[in-house]
Formats: sequence, C-alpha cells, structure tokens
Amino acid sequence: MDEKLLKQLYELAAAFGKIGLKPVICGGLGIYLILHKRQSELETRATNDIDLILTNQQILNTSHRQAIAEIITNVLEYRVCEDGKYFMFEKGNHQYLDILTPPIDYVEVEGFRAKIVKSRLHGYVTPEAQFIQEDIRTISLSDLLTDCKEAEGLEVCVPSLTNLLILKLFALNDRDSGQRQDDNKARAHAFDIYTIITSTNLQDYKEGRQFLSRHSDSKIIHKTISIVESKFSSDNGPGWTRVLENTIFYPDLSIRQKREKIRIAQTRLTRWFSKDKDV
Repeated sequence: MDEKLLKQLYELAAAFGKIGLKPVICGGLGIYLILHKRQSELETRATNDIDLILTNQQILNTSHRQAIAEIITNVLEYRVCEDGKYFMFEKGNHQYLDILTPPIDYVEVEGFRAKIVKSRLHGYVTPEAQFIQEDIRTISLSDLLTDCKEAEGLEVCVPSLTNLLILKLFALNDRDSGQRQDDNKARAHAFDIYTIITSTNLQDYKEGRQFLSRHSDSKIIHKTISIVESKFSSDNGPGWTRVLENTIFYPDLSIRQKREKIRIAQTRLTRWFSKDKDV
C-alpha cells in the first residue's frame, strides 16, 4: 500500500481521535485494512483515495458534525473539489478524501447529498450502507505503521466483510452497464469482490449468514441477492467476466486455470448470498 496514503490515514485517525471518534474507512483502502494480515494469492488492488463513511452515531451529535467539518476543512486543510462540492476533497499531492453516509432521517438531504454541515461538509448518501455499523471491525494503525511511534493507540474502523461485499456489489452493478457505465471502474469493483470473497474463512461466512438472516426482509439485501444472481451466479457471468478483464488477475495463468479460480469464488459468493437458510 502507498505510504503516502497510509500517512494520510494516520493524520485522519489522529485528528478524529482528539474528538473521541474513529474514522470508518471503506472502498479499496478499507479492503486492504481488513485483509492485510491474511494470506492471499493476490494483492489487494492499489487505490489513491480514502472513502470515509460517517455513521449515524457520528452525525447524530451536532458537536461531532461541526468538529468533523472543522477537521477536514481546517485542521487537515482539505480543499473542496469543484465537481463534488462538500463531499469530495483533496489536498497536497493528489490526496483525495470522499465522504459517504448511510441514509439519515434527521439531516437535510437534497438529491444524493446529506447536508451534514451546510456549505461545508456533505455526504454522498449511500443506501446500501444502511447497516454499516453492524459487525464493524477495529484496526490498530500501529500494526500498519510499525516505524511510527505516534501511531501507537490510534485506531480506525472498517465495515464487516459482508458490508464491504454489499457496497462493492452495488458499485459494480452501477458501473457495469447503463448511463453510468465505466468499464475501468466495473473491472476494479469486480476485482475487489473476488479479493474479498476468496480471503474469507468459515467464521466470516457464519457471521455473514447471521447478518443476512437478521435483515432478510430488507430491500437492500433483496437487491444485493439480485445482483449476485444476475452478475455472478455462473462462472461465465458478467461479473466474473469483469474480473477476468483485469490484467493483474493471475497474469501467468492460462485461461483455463483462471476460470478454475473463478469457479471457486463463484461457489463461495453464491453460497454467501443464497436465499436458502440451510446453506
């Protein structure tokens, strides 16, 4: 992982820590954080930005909302991006920070924007993050920044593997076709889905099945299962085709060997999101 990105994460965690909060990181960096100690045949995909998701608990407190806006715009000196006012920020040498939120009832929402602090800090409303606080993981930065004494005691949070899969499945579906089609982003999201599902273990699976059972009536879960069925239910489905299009996907293997890898992942993913309660 890029050292500049980890330093950016450290600065964010240190600033949040001063107000008694831990940043919740999703996206490519979140995947790296939750999987970095696990053995994998493939490295997690490189990323150059931080996706920060502000939870309901963090936003519920008015003083916290104001403090988070102060951290981003003043303490850490991020500048708002003109094409993503108040939810996309950058600073320094191509350091990017995107702000997301789950659906929030008590904050003014206009279109896809939750106006956390008007004309200062917005969040991109992400309905599929509705259950983002459940089974959340805590990551110690001292495990990542072993040479940084200041990182001792600093922590960030990462969504559960099931929540990360849900976020990535929605992102893939959004970019695979239609008006927002973006082939490069679709490939990236598909690769992330492969990376997550092939890094899981039995305990992760059991936790995920319990999560899905708790929310079996949720429209978000129904939509997630629909995406898996339409994009990933067969080993030659459009989602797996996107994985195969990645040049970093086992470049030294034959197509037959690659498809065998896909078949294993396909079995895992469809079982994870199966409607059958007995799997």
